[in-house]
Amino acid sequence: MRKLYTLFLTLVLMQFAYGQDYTLLGDSLKKEGLLMPALMNYAQSMAAHPTAEVSYKIASTTALLWSAPMSDTCFYFLNIALKNDSSLKALYDPDFLSIIDNPKWETIENEQIRKYEAKNGPIKNKAFAKALFRMIIKDQGFMYAGNIERKKFIENGGYFSTPAIFPVLYMEEKNKQENTAMLLELFDKYGWPTASEVTEYAAAGAALIINHTNYELRAKYFPLLEEAFKKGEAQALRYAKMRDRLLVEEGKEQLYGTQIRLDNLKRELYPIKDPEYVDKRRAEIGLGPLKPYLKARFDMNWDLPQKQ
Repeated sequence: MRKLYTLFLTLVLMQFAYGQDYTLLGDSLKKEGLLMPALMNYAQSMAAHPTAEVSYKIASTTALLWSAPMSDTCFYFLNIALKNDSSLKALYDPDFLSIIDNPKWETIENEQIRKYEAKNGPIKNKAFAKALFRMIIKDQGFMYAGNIERKKFIENGGYFSTPAIFPVLYMEEKNKQENTAMLLELFDKYGWPTASEVTEYAAAGAALIINHTNYELRAKYFPLLEEAFKKGEAQALRYAKMRDRLLVEEGKEQLYGTQIRLDNLKRELYPIKDPEYVDKRRAEIGLGPLKPYLKARFDMNWDLPQKQ
């Protein structure tokens, strides 16, 4: 009996390991833009060891494939993935851009908000929050394809690998313009959103969208973001990014190291004021050290000794 139990346990662990291998391979393929091979590996992982995590990966991958049959598959697996999930993560996940105009998406929104509120208390302005979540998705929704091509742009010595990127860039810009117009209307109606009013994630969306407009609007609304941040009603990273961007645009040195540029197809930081103290300034507003941030976000190596 003991040998039989050991054999059974070994088979279960092997099945789990194979599922993990398929998932990791799927993640790698998805990162390179190979969506169908990624999806096939996620399906193998799901067959070997079904989990909410893999269901979510299938849902997000099928959404990125932008077709009606795939959207049905997306909603099927997304509902499985979110069954025991009370977070709002899916509501601002840009992978789901292709399905947010589907009536089924509103059902997803309402159900996730219901579960979130049951656990965390009511969202004071749900209408504003839902609008901001959708604007985050629209702002970031083409970044998957865009970032893959931007990486290839650097690898190819300043050339995109496909002309298909140009309509994508156009649609990115179109979404930003539509978001800006809608957000300004919402500001007129509700004012600047705070974390306690619309959740931290939705409030961060307002700063994200304004930071992607123009200098005039950034300069106009930054004081409201700064006021909200000082009251604990806005994310530190959103505050730092807009502060740094305005400084760079004004020809000054940035404070927190959030702004980078391409120089001869190489990523580099815009000049930082007293860079040996940048981690100290970042810590003062609740941000971690710059070195791991740059590595994780931009795959940049930066190693300047820091002082306290």
